[in-house]
Parts: sequence; C-alpha cells; structure tokens
Amino acid sequence: MHTAGVTRPLSEDHVLQIPHLSGLSRADAQHLAGQLLLLSFGPRELVVIEGQDCRGMYQLLSGRARLYRTAPDGREQIMRLLQAADTFGEVAVFDAGPMPATVETLEASEVILLPSDVFRRLVDTQAGVAHDLLKHFARRLRSFTELVEQVSLQTVQQRVARYLYFAAREEGKPAPNGVVIERVITLQDLASLVGSVREVVSRTLHTLEVEGIVEVRRREIVVLDMGALRSLL
Repeated sequence: MHTAGVTRPLSEDHVLQIPHLSGLSRADAQHLAGQLLLLSFGPRELVVIEGQDCRGMYQLLSGRARLYRTAPDGREQIMRLLQAADTFGEVAVFDAGPMPATVETLEASEVILLPSDVFRRLVDTQAGVAHDLLKHFARRLRSFTELVEQVSLQTVQQRVARYLYFAAREEGKPAPNGVVIERVITLQDLASLVGSVREVVSRTLHTLEVEGIVEVRRREIVVLDMGALRSLL
C-alpha cells in the first residue's frame, strides 16, 4: 500500500468540496486545510485495507477506485465504485473499529485524508457538520439496502444490465451507434460488483451482445439499445 504524504498544498476550497464540510466558513476551512494530508496512488494500489486501524476519513480527489470486502474463501464483493468527490472511512472514525472494507484504485488517483481526531472534533463543535454527516449516513444506509435487495432478489442479467445502464447514462460518451462505456473495471471486478462469478458474467454479456443490446470490445462496451437495456432492470 502506498502511503505518500502531501504532494501539493491544500486550500480551503479543497475542504469545502468535501460534502460533510461544505457548510464551514472559509476561515474555518482555511484553518482545517493545513491539517489534511494529500496522498497519491498509481493504478491498482491499495488506499486502505479491510481490518487495518482507521487513520481517518478519506475523499477521492481525483481518479476512480473500488471499495470491496473479502470473504474467508477469497471471494470479493464490491460494495461501491468510487468516483472523484466520493468519501469513505467515516464509520470506522466513529465506532473505533477497524476499516470495514478495502479500497483499491482503478487508475492514478489522489486522495485527501482527514485524520480521525480532527474529524471527531469537528463533529463535536460544528452542528452543521454533524447534521450533514447524519444525512450522508442515511443515504449510504439506503444505498446498501438497495444493494442487498439487488443481490438477493435480482438475476445476474438484471444486475449486469443495471450496472451498464447507469454507467452509460452517467459516464457514457455518445457515439454514432450507441453509448460508449470505458472499461475501467475488469470482468472480475464486474462479477464482484454484481455478486456473481466471472464465467457467469461473461456469458451474460455474450447473451446481451447476441440480442443486439450491447457490443463488447477490448477497452469499452457500447450500449446499442438503451431502451432494451432499461427493460431488463
């Protein structure tokens, strides 16, 4: 795991872009900026490891990453794909337990670290920060409830279709024959995300391709029929 320190100074603007801290005054944000650490990572480097001691709350400043848990038999379940501005590690800051999941970068990334003691002090002294954090926890709980529902009640095809549909809608690039999704995650990552295995996901993508809904390429997936994909959700 890479543990580089500050690579460039952080400003109050960096502080205010962290969702839980956006309500701070600029003066408070400027004071806090000097207490943050900026960490740099290459592709496929570990930011935090499940079970290790918590150093604080993190925000992905740039890049993309995956947050996952590992079963005793080595199988992985991806809980979230992280984009720039997403945060993680908040739970361990406040329950004094170890990190509940591992975070691995998918590409070169920068990560802001807000040390645990600094974050707890902010929550104790800033009512607005505490309120925003509670809203964040509520949203996260709702999203994990939806994840449990998807894994337990939906077929693998529905789960793969859901991932492709929302990836195309939120990150896809229009093309003459459809919407292009960059293949940032591997087939194994996608299997971990939808709670399946690589072989089943590969067959599912092949079926979608045969049906003319997607075209699978080496570095991208083209959604040819968004309407048909959405009907599978």
